[in-house]
Amino acid sequence: MRFKPVCGLALMAGLLAGCAGAPAPTAQQIRLVELRTALGVGYLKQGQLGLARHQLELALATDPHDAGANNAMGLVEERLGEPAKADHYFRAGIAHHPHDGALQNNYGAFLCATGKIKEGLRHFQVALDSPLYPTPQLADENMGICLMKVPDLARAVHYFHRAQALAPMMPGPLYYLAEAHYRQHHDNAARTDIRRYLKVTRSPQALALGVRIGVATHDTKLIHYCATRLFANFAKTPQAQWVERLQREGKLLGH
Repeated sequence: MRFKPVCGLALMAGLLAGCAGAPAPTAQQIRLVELRTALGVGYLKQGQLGLARHQLELALATDPHDAGANNAMGLVEERLGEPAKADHYFRAGIAHHPHDGALQNNYGAFLCATGKIKEGLRHFQVALDSPLYPTPQLADENMGICLMKVPDLARAVHYFHRAQALAPMMPGPLYYLAEAHYRQHHDNAARTDIRRYLKVTRSPQALALGVRIGVATHDTKLIHYCATRLFANFAKTPQAQWVERLQREGKLLGH
């Protein structure tokens, strides 16, 4: 899921204030920004959003144009429920690093999550067109997720296959392939996909999808496997309660 810095314009509490022609950061400043950005990303991964924001504010105070710091700050603000601020930081980073694949991918995901599908797809494509982007499978997966909202399931499947080919052990594309195939009524393909996904990891959403696919294919073993693990590991989730209701109503094959 751009403006250029203008002298005298207050931007986000001064973090991005600056003028065209400002001196480039020194090697020491670059290293400091890298360290503070790494700390911010670490806190973000731990869910400590306040600490993450603080470290990234310090990084951006040193270099307001840094791609990684703007990217991470956009993610932090998105997690904090501040979409306008998130949009601001993503755009600030892209304004100075238009070919940064990670920025383009994360901004595309943000745009798709906020309903701006067409614009989000365009940013994913920019990420995929970047020859230096090291993880195109992430943009492929996000492109597919966004296309499912159109919905354009055939194109979504294409991008999930691309992501899966690039990163065979990445579970996300397998889950979304199963969902897309199920929605297309390609039930046997969906069953193959969900079985492959469940060999790598489990989630209540995937296990519930496995139940639906099992019902569609009359596969009582798949139903039993998914229902049993839902009850054992995710008993309080809405997905487990939905399966329990099917069971009580006698709508679950083999149960």
